[in-house]
Amino acid sequence: MKRTWDRRTFVKLTASASGALVAGVYLQSCGSETVPETIYEFSPLIKIDTEGWVTLIAKNPEIGQGIKTALPMILAEELGADWDKVKVVQGDFDKAYEEQWAGGSYAIILNWDLMRTAAAKVRHVLIQAASKQMDKKISELSAVKNKVVHSKSGEALPFEKLLFEASKLPLPETVELKPKEAFEIVGKNMPQVDLEQLVNGETKFSIDVKLPGMLYATVLKNPVFEGGVGDYDDTRARSVNGVIDVMELNNSAYGERLLAPNSPNFVNGIAVLANSTWAAFKGAGKLDVTWDTSGTRKENTDGIFKHFQSQLTNTTIERKDGDIHRAKRNAALSFEATYQVPFLAHIPMEPMNCTVDFRDDLCEVWAPTQNPRALEEGLIKLFGLQPEQIKIHLPRIGGAFGRRYYVDYAMDAAILSKKTGKPVKLTWTREADIQHDWYRPASVQKMMAALDEEGLVTGWQHILANASRKTCLGREGRPAGTELDEYEFPAGFIPDLQFEYGHVLSDVPLGQWRSVGHSAVAFAVHSFLDELAILNTMDSIDYFLKFLGPARMVPVVDDYAFDVKRLISVVERVRRNSNWDIPLPKGQGRGFAACKHSGSFVAEVVTVSVDANEKVTVLKVDAVVDCGIVINPSGAKAQVEGGILEGLSAALYGEITVKNGAAEQSNFHDYKWIRMDEAPEIHIEFIANNLPPTGLGEPPLPPAAPALANAIFAASGKRIRKLPILSG
Repeated sequence: MKRTWDRRTFVKLTASASGALVAGVYLQSCGSETVPETIYEFSPLIKIDTEGWVTLIAKNPEIGQGIKTALPMILAEELGADWDKVKVVQGDFDKAYEEQWAGGSYAIILNWDLMRTAAAKVRHVLIQAASKQMDKKISELSAVKNKVVHSKSGEALPFEKLLFEASKLPLPETVELKPKEAFEIVGKNMPQVDLEQLVNGETKFSIDVKLPGMLYATVLKNPVFEGGVGDYDDTRARSVNGVIDVMELNNSAYGERLLAPNSPNFVNGIAVLANSTWAAFKGAGKLDVTWDTSGTRKENTDGIFKHFQSQLTNTTIERKDGDIHRAKRNAALSFEATYQVPFLAHIPMEPMNCTVDFRDDLCEVWAPTQNPRALEEGLIKLFGLQPEQIKIHLPRIGGAFGRRYYVDYAMDAAILSKKTGKPVKLTWTREADIQHDWYRPASVQKMMAALDEEGLVTGWQHILANASRKTCLGREGRPAGTELDEYEFPAGFIPDLQFEYGHVLSDVPLGQWRSVGHSAVAFAVHSFLDELAILNTMDSIDYFLKFLGPARMVPVVDDYAFDVKRLISVVERVRRNSNWDIPLPKGQGRGFAACKHSGSFVAEVVTVSVDANEKVTVLKVDAVVDCGIVINPSGAKAQVEGGILEGLSAALYGEITVKNGAAEQSNFHDYKWIRMDEAPEIHIEFIANNLPPTGLGEPPLPPAAPALANAIFAASGKRIRKLPILSG
């Protein structure tokens, strides 16, 4: 007899049972008899079978940040599992899994206690069962490498011998967690759990999904932001070999431009369905379209930045400490500078794609999404489905950087599958991926500092003007909240401080991008601090440390305080590691910046050379990071390297420009990114401590641009106040 459990049955059973659920699964052998392997599911995240294998569910979307390895490591650590006997399975979207999304560097922050507690509860019932079988005190037992071991006698029972008894016990409401000094898995270098498959090409990304009878599609969209379809002739497109159908997609029939606040709907366009992706691409290239651009602003980059500049004098006050005008009047010296950053695209290597099989009783989706809940909510809104009619699979994702937090592309695929009655795999071209992005907001920022006779800052004014992503995405609250909020550094450090925001309306689609607003604000703040150091003829790190003051907790907003000691620690360490105080040859220079983001502290020193023709070469980056406990050092190092390289790339080359309401860039030839032969040496050190782990995907990025700009000044005397550095 073979018995399986679906999710509904599992929920019903666990809701009524007093102990853990036992899911009996019998695997067919080569002969006529069955192999009695039984899988015991103690929680939605943890299963243990009678062969001694522990199966852990990696619930969060894996976008290259290593979370498919890191979260199971936490589970395995607290469970007392043997990592060599662990299988990791990517979980589908399921509301039984809490916090199942990727973004904002929150995955570890939100799941650290959640994972530990879930695993510790299972460990507790295994030890309880062992205590009964061994007739030993619970206090003398521990779980180590898939065994429960008696500390005094050394007697041990493997997990598989305890499963039946443990499954009858209720999971405790509260549980004691392992002391950090007892960790055997967390803190060790672990390869990604699917590294071998990635290297040999076996990993299946969403773009690799194939279903029987599947159609392939792409959508040609109006290049002008907020535009629609006027008229079109599909005669030439339909003549392309392999093209099956052509149809218009209009979001006015599906709830307009937003699915919900912070969740954009698909952009209007014309879909081409074919028997292959390449036929669909070719057919789309043959469409003759008259686009409707009525009602759009038809903006240009120069005009957008002129609006930003003019709005610097028409602002709302977002934070006011003391009296900035008094500080100016009493200052021995005032200094100001204005900085400019561009719109930035995401350019993940895997372009937007999604496969949907919309059947009568089920909408099944294979989606490279950071935000599966938003995808479910979008399908419910567009089609009136019930949650139980939706199944979302989460394949490995080929990069995201915030772009895949939005699910507009998945709505394209769902509508086409619904209309055709067949599975549809939708794939965007690289050009569509860049030109229909949700860009990092551009901005103009004016900085002013009032200084005393010793060059110390007594007053600080930061004015930022731009188009707000909060406004673009229909989110509630003040537009400044996503651009320059009251938490930004150096709030709390200066007695007379004022943040101001100039709000500009624009059609340019705006959204999350790796470290979002902080990537822009940090460039202005830490470039300005370097300028203040030079103005006072002081070493940049010395001036920064003097600016910070002594180690202490600085109150910022409500109960949030800034731990100055941790920032000082990474700054002093990176000074040593980078040989900051040893002079460099002429034409070379070092630049420094240090930030806090997502709870983590990062200090970076960039070393560059600038030749007589002003060619900039990034030679080396030294980084020191305090992110609390490092779950997987090898994965953490990769995150820091990736954040630094993306920060350098954006600072050197990244720029989306707009002409007549459309993005001008379309591929890697005109949206350049750093190449392998340009990548510098990167040296990384993590501060060792036992503090709770914090975010790491985004914090290494913001210091990179100001550190690079400051290094260029040190090498050449040329001050960079506008990004990208190598524009044009």
